[in-house]
Amino acid sequence: MLLKEPRSTLSWHRDPEPRLHIPIHTNPGCLMVIDKAAQHMPADGGVWITNNVKYHNAFNGGEENRVHLVACVLDYNFS
Repeated sequence: MLLKEPRSTLSWHRDPEPRLHIPIHTNPGCLMVIDKAAQHMPADGGVWITNNVKYHNAFNGGEENRVHLVACVLDYNFS
């Protein structure tokens, strides 16, 4: 489970593998930026795969917590 408190951000970084995100609680001020493209992931029951091998960050510009269930994807091919 990943919690991002209101008005906070993660630094620009890369991870060794992609991630699955299942948004549990979010607000319109929450964005994830991957390779210069910003995306809001709504908490509507959807599952998102993010290519965290590329540089990315996440920020919560809202007034409520952002909570995502996050899992690593260990077998992938983005070619």
